[in-house]
Amino acid sequence: MRQQTNIFPGTNCRHQSRMIGSLGERQLIESIRQWLGPVAPPAPLGMGDDCAVLPATAASDQLLITTDSLTYGQHFDQTASPQQAGAKLIKRNLSDIAAMGGTPGHALLNLLCGADLAIDWLEQFVGGLRDCCLDYGVSIVGGDVSQLAAGQFTAALTLCGTSGDRPLLRSTAAIGDAICVTGMLGGSIRGKHLSFEPRLAAGQWLAAHRACSAMMDVSDGLGKDLAALLPAGSSASIDRQLLPISDDARACAREDGQSAEAHAFCDGEDYELLFTVAAASDWRAFETDWQAQFPDLRLSQIGRIVAANPASPARYLDAASGAALPWQSGFEHFKHR
Repeated sequence: MRQQTNIFPGTNCRHQSRMIGSLGERQLIESIRQWLGPVAPPAPLGMGDDCAVLPATAASDQLLITTDSLTYGQHFDQTASPQQAGAKLIKRNLSDIAAMGGTPGHALLNLLCGADLAIDWLEQFVGGLRDCCLDYGVSIVGGDVSQLAAGQFTAALTLCGTSGDRPLLRSTAAIGDAICVTGMLGGSIRGKHLSFEPRLAAGQWLAAHRACSAMMDVSDGLGKDLAALLPAGSSASIDRQLLPISDDARACAREDGQSAEAHAFCDGEDYELLFTVAAASDWRAFETDWQAQFPDLRLSQIGRIVAANPASPARYLDAASGAALPWQSGFEHFKHR
């Protein structure tokens, strides 16, 4: 079994050479370039100038740009390997590209950390990032490094991609549309938050299928994210029997006494696709097309968008009773819980 690498060796460590503070900025950047290997092209396409010089996209393409971050203590901890952490940073951004039906391309990497960060940990982190870039066709063309106080680490990635003439948006669903989700939901803290696969192929297929009316990814929990798909004056009528509840959600429920449904609806970091299918579409035909393309990826129609009831303005309704669901939100940054 490989020994776990400590992210911060400690200020009293006798081997100060193990920390990035022993390198200095120039040597650190050069080390990162070497660790990235084939996913870090030379200037002018990559690192070496004030800006990377990239070819313009085809006139028919739409340019997609997203950014996401990864912070020690928030998005991962010492139980995650550095390779898993590096891959997660890329995959968080890839999930955003997938949610608009796009194809990923070039990225910028920013590292903000204390001088006490372990060199071998960072090398393995960059290795995980590099391997994930190779898997998904992403190149790192530049970025920045900045020093923080000891014991802190954040990495931020800006990822560019392209779509065809129809990137799927969150804002284009309508009353009557079916609400659908890929995969299983809930309990991601038990491992899926590190091991998920961005749904790029499914997102591209959905963007090309005219029945799909809107899409996003589930990163902060179905209870928070679904609200972004609902048009003004609408609610989501949810069939609780059709929620795809993961085994991990059920395990979390046994541990903390909450319901498995609550975990499926409110837990974050599932990174599945949440999308709507136009009301006028032939659902059975759509489902048949999906199963032919993605036989191993579960598709669940969990409800429909309905007109809001002014007398009961709940965001989410139980399809069976019409009553408000007990969960009306998911994870939200900066909100007291």
